Amino acid sequence: MTETLHPLAQPDPSSVIAERYALREHLGSGGMADVFSAWDERLGREVAVKLYRNVAANPVESEQADRELRLLAELRHPGLIEVFDAGTVRVEGVERDYLVMELIDTPSFRGVLTESSGVAARQVAEIGCQVADALAYVHSRGIVHRDVTPGNILVAETPAFGFRNLVKLADFGIARSVHTMHREDDGPVFGTAAYLSPEQVLGEPVGTASDVFSLGLVLIEAFSGERQYHGTPVEAALARLHRPPVVPDGLPEGWDELLRSMTARESDQRPTAHDVAVTLRELWLRDTSHSRHAGRASARRARSDDRSNHRGGRAAALVLLGLAVVSLAAAFALSSAPFGS
Repeated sequence: MTETLHPLAQPDPSSVIAERYALREHLGSGGMADVFSAWDERLGREVAVKLYRNVAANPVESEQADRELRLLAELRHPGLIEVFDAGTVRVEGVERDYLVMELIDTPSFRGVLTESSGVAARQVAEIGCQVADALAYVHSRGIVHRDVTPGNILVAETPAFGFRNLVKLADFGIARSVHTMHREDDGPVFGTAAYLSPEQVLGEPVGTASDVFSLGLVLIEAFSGERQYHGTPVEAALARLHRPPVVPDGLPEGWDELLRSMTARESDQRPTAHDVAVTLRELWLRDTSHSRHAGRASARRARSDDRSNHRGGRAAALVLLGLAVVSLAAAFALSSAPFGS
């Protein structure tokens, strides 16, 4: 039986990992790890420490933890969380692997979606573009993420690359090399049910196009404000085999074609992550350009109205001045006339 440790919801402030990382706040827990904010006493900076649970008794979880450690250590991209350190520590009498990463103190895209019934096209484009760009890099290294969901997309309130928000793709716990996918074809399905690709559900070989499908579902959800496939994990997974995702009506030009191609049933009909990133940047630039033109037109109208008002005011002033002059002239004429004439 697998031993599961309860999350350390309130770690002892004196707890120090590897005589260096002082645990602070419990940030969250996933299927096989607990994440904390911590203070790097050597370099004097905040970091995130991911403590994997007792995975030694579960070969699958042990492999996932080891895979994430190795993958994140070799990947370097602005759209991915940077890894600083890794090792093993004894916690509550149990050996636990740990991973030290940059701390991204920001909500996930899931939080953004929860707070709104639909996201503006411009923001969807800038977030989707950065995720697609990160995926393109990951795919170029022969890796498939396999769990692209709103919860694994972090949105920081930090301007970057001309965008208003810096976006990071997280959680590589079930990522795999495209060269080893065939080894799991008959095994369990990995991923989040609502965002699985058809090939994941069917247990077919999974390639990079699977991540593109999942990202397409995330972007559609951003527009519609709700998941495409509901129900139990099994119901949600099987639903995409019976109907395609519903792309909302009335989207700006270019979006309908892109989202339908990203969520095509056949993987070879989907664009690459690189092509998606290029298209989303073009859509973002077009939306930005339209906004700027609209803003400039509004400013021109305001200036024109100001000039019209100014001219109107000046004309009114001249009329009043003319009337005043006439009145003064009339008064003067009356005062100059002989008395009784």
